[in-house]
Amino acid sequence: MTLLSILQTGTTKANAATSSVNTSGDDIKILTDASAALSSLLKNWDRATIDCTYADVPRELLESKNKEKLLEKAATSALFDKSASVVSCKMNNRVVRDYIGVTGKGPLVGAEKRMLKRNVADMIAPKNLDNYYNEVDSFSQALSRASSLSYIAGVADFDSVNNFSEDEAGQKLEGNSNLQQAKAAIMDANTALDKILLLFP
Repeated sequence: MTLLSILQTGTTKANAATSSVNTSGDDIKILTDASAALSSLLKNWDRATIDCTYADVPRELLESKNKEKLLEKAATSALFDKSASVVSCKMNNRVVRDYIGVTGKGPLVGAEKRMLKRNVADMIAPKNLDNYYNEVDSFSQALSRASSLSYIAGVADFDSVNNFSEDEAGQKLEGNSNLQQAKAAIMDANTALDKILLLFP
């Protein structure tokens, strides 16, 4: 083996080590972004989950005594007369599912895989490894709970499939719906993620 080949081998190993550190740093940056995204979601939960872009025909217009008025509103070339409508809302799981990464968007996509990468785990002090893996497990379980609950919320929660008035929006956030349970799971995931980030040097 020549001196040149020994130097090239050493340089290649050094470059690989530097690349590994850069990749670990990138992974930690993405995990930090994921924590910020979860915090933002929780802070703006009302805006993320209540969608008031629906319009309903007023119930009194549908009564039989108002048949002539209803026909008159419907006869205007099938154009929708907004003055004859009432704004209504539904609970919406779409933004939540985007934020937690189950739709393939955002920094939480593949978060657990990032945490379990060898070069990322190698950055944790040996005395903290058990704690690290426990928190990764807690994060994974909480995120899985949030994923399934937010999915179920979109198809099974009463307020996700039925409209309610804007005035009732605040009350809808106080119940024990699947979406509210998903919020609790997201809080648990964010707590675990914050603990994980504190373990990195």
